[in-house]
Amino acid sequence: MNDDVAMMLVIGASGLLFLGLLGLGALVVRDTFRGRGKWGVNTKPLECPRCGEPAPLVRKPANRRQMLWGGATCRECGQEFDKWGKPVEDEDR
Repeated sequence: MNDDVAMMLVIGASGLLFLGLLGLGALVVRDTFRGRGKWGVNTKPLECPRCGEPAPLVRKPANRRQMLWGGATCRECGQEFDKWGKPVEDEDR
């Protein structure tokens, strides 16, 4: 394999990586502006939708979904909610 072919492969792979990251970035921006979805970033403080108890500032995930996508479980009433503060139903069953 000569240097020209190797350079074209590197450029092609770099282009695909860039397009993939650009697509993921678009998902983050879209869900952040919508205020829903898995990919966005919520910077506002959360509180339980059932009892109004503030969510802890340092989050300890209670399950795999909370670990990957955010959210918390209320210490007072046990209600689980996502990173946007909306109640979550048990989808793991």
